[in-house]
Amino acid sequence: MADPEAFDEIAASLADTSAFYGAVQEARAKLHREHPGGVDVTLIGHEAWRQLTPVQQAQALDGLFVAYIVRLHDEERAAKLNAAAAEVKTYLEGDDEHMLHDALGAVRPIGEDTEVNGICASALANVLDELDLLRHRLAMAKRDDI
Repeated sequence: MADPEAFDEIAASLADTSAFYGAVQEARAKLHREHPGGVDVTLIGHEAWRQLTPVQQAQALDGLFVAYIVRLHDEERAAKLNAAAAEVKTYLEGDDEHMLHDALGAVRPIGEDTEVNGICASALANVLDELDLLRHRLAMAKRDDI
């Protein structure tokens, strides 16, 4: 069965006011009512396509081409990022994070105007928090892959 989220992304890239968009929404509702256990998204597309007149199909075709090409671009970009991530473990030097924590520790509590060597301390704190969040997400993703 095709990925329903992928189809939703493609359909969402079309104008909400297009005839195809309306037909897709109708087909989704109808087929999900008829098959509450799940529907192959290609069936939704075919059902919606059959609802269109030849003129509406011609108008919708450009949007489908654009959505498909954008989807391919996104997949290629994600593959490149994944390949780069596999090669590069981190850009951080061994003690970079420790030095930032030390620098922030000296200026706590951090106010809006607090600076560390001319850099906004809250921005540094946000970067460290984001790094922790990224580590957490990576750990969760690795756990899900097992």
